[in-house]
Amino acid sequence: MTNYLRTSLIVLFCFIAFAATASQLKAENEWSVQSPDRSLQLTLKLNNGQLSYTVQNGTAVVMPSSKLGIETTDIKFTEGLSFINTNTHRINDIYVLPTGKYRVYHAQGNETSITFKNAGNSQITIDIRAYNDGVAFRYRFPETGKTYILTKELTEFSVPHASAWMEPYDHDPAYENVYANDIASGTAAKDTAGWAFPALFHTPDQWLFISESNIGYENAGMHLQQNCENGVYKIAFPLAGEGLGQGSQYPVAKTPFATPWRVIMAGKTVSTVVESVLIDHLAEPNAIGNTDWVKPGRSSWSWWSDHASSRNVKTLNRFVDLAANMKWEYSLVDANWNILQGGGNIQDLIDHAKQKKVNLTFWYNSGGPHNNVTEQPRDVMFDPVKRKEEFKKLHTWGIKAVKVDFFQSDKQNVMQLYQDILKDAAKEQIMVIFHGSTMPRGWQRTYPNLLSMESVRGAENYGWSKEFATDAAQLNTIYVFTRNVAGSMDYTPVTFSDYKCCPHLTTNTHELALSVIFESGMMHFADSDSSYYSQDAKVKQFLSTVPNTWDDVKLISGEPGKDAVLVRRKGKSYYIAGINGEATAKSWVIDLAFLNDRKAYHGTLYTDGNTPREIAHRDLVEEQKHKVAVTVMPRGGFVLELHP
Repeated sequence: MTNYLRTSLIVLFCFIAFAATASQLKAENEWSVQSPDRSLQLTLKLNNGQLSYTVQNGTAVVMPSSKLGIETTDIKFTEGLSFINTNTHRINDIYVLPTGKYRVYHAQGNETSITFKNAGNSQITIDIRAYNDGVAFRYRFPETGKTYILTKELTEFSVPHASAWMEPYDHDPAYENVYANDIASGTAAKDTAGWAFPALFHTPDQWLFISESNIGYENAGMHLQQNCENGVYKIAFPLAGEGLGQGSQYPVAKTPFATPWRVIMAGKTVSTVVESVLIDHLAEPNAIGNTDWVKPGRSSWSWWSDHASSRNVKTLNRFVDLAANMKWEYSLVDANWNILQGGGNIQDLIDHAKQKKVNLTFWYNSGGPHNNVTEQPRDVMFDPVKRKEEFKKLHTWGIKAVKVDFFQSDKQNVMQLYQDILKDAAKEQIMVIFHGSTMPRGWQRTYPNLLSMESVRGAENYGWSKEFATDAAQLNTIYVFTRNVAGSMDYTPVTFSDYKCCPHLTTNTHELALSVIFESGMMHFADSDSSYYSQDAKVKQFLSTVPNTWDDVKLISGEPGKDAVLVRRKGKSYYIAGINGEATAKSWVIDLAFLNDRKAYHGTLYTDGNTPREIAHRDLVEEQKHKVAVTVMPRGGFVLELHP
């Protein structure tokens, strides 16, 4: 063997050894999890002691390298990290919820947990998960006996070159700001409050939905910072001034505990987002036990058309009668019912509702020192002793639900208040709707007595906002792809009447369609009794029978800010609804190929009539092979109900 050949072999051997070592180093410093269908992949990387992640859908990088890391008052998990161990877990959960997009939920995914230590030997675990419709990650602190105050989170979501639909965060967050429609990713929020969750993005070939799930007692609700240069969005803690400055903006917890899941839904079509229940899948399972008593339903509501009504027994009785006549299960008794007037008392109202076989929901102020709203009853839900006594009293009265309002903070102390209300209500078999609240983050799975949350610029705004009346049609389409994806939404829809200040630009059929387009475990029909009674018999029949719980949902077509067409199934009946968010007429051809369980269905098509206030309708029989052509007005809508 010549010296040249010997030298060449030595060099080759060294190169192979170096390559093998490099490959091993790469394997040791990258950890991936794939979705069950192997389409999505989340990869966690450790480079020079710092963490980052990427997300792929097939060969496409849907989220480029984005930073991770978290700090407490005295410990940093942002640098100097080294690997300890890892383990994997397969997720295959089947559960049933009384509310939501479906009845039976099937969560299938894969999880990898990677534990690191910092230079001081304190440990942190990053849990990463992948489902077929999205990925998620969280920080978990596995050691015991320590108390951490979380003060900084480095988490980034890198979304360059995308269109975005986002809602500005508020200094007293109720999630009722106007969504920015189709803006460029990287656009800064209007002020230092930042951007709210959820956020929707459309890259050239992907739809991304970013939010969080599974807020526990140890957590605060997070949002996104104001500045997001080059489409890099960063996590923000609650603002110091939220809730009148009550409570810390930084969550405090004893180890072991975990942060909420940071959620990224991802798909090549926006239907992946609309049909996803990843927020529910990531939440803790049912924590309240038997839920046979949880009965979602439809409700009349007097306040929208008559703000003084909730203090007047005679008026409230009228709306109980409306619920009975429309075959709705509930009637909402709004603020200040504890100072009733009008020739009766609360027992008279309760007795009248029982006679009419209508269940009542009572409104409460959540304050406490975190709000200064004077509407009553207040200082009941905030006080643990008074709250438990109140729920016991309501149970003896036969009250089935409460609506609790004006939380005005995402700090840990208020997030704990939400959960305390849900727990104490469940003990007395009382359901809950949150109003003036944070957005859903999975509590409907953990506490199935939670029927709905507002956290939306809904129909109540017709009472005072010309801006809302102008934007409503467009906003309604955006909600399908954003807010209502996260969980049940108390929009209080189907308002035909006009306020003098702010008349509707949507058609009456658009309004009718919202009862199907929007999902809520308690569907509050907001208009007056006279308005509903004045509708023709066919429309009244529809309002009396339209479900508010569903077995399945599919997006047929749509784009946020433009339009949306959904089909929802209840048993063997189908409800197809569409809304137009734009100022031009539109037409659709609805393919009924999904009617695969019967040859023919009968039903009714409700469409825009000759004027925006007219609802036209015709009965029809449709076969599976048929297609239905529909034309709607500017800002119009339609509903097609089909029964076997």
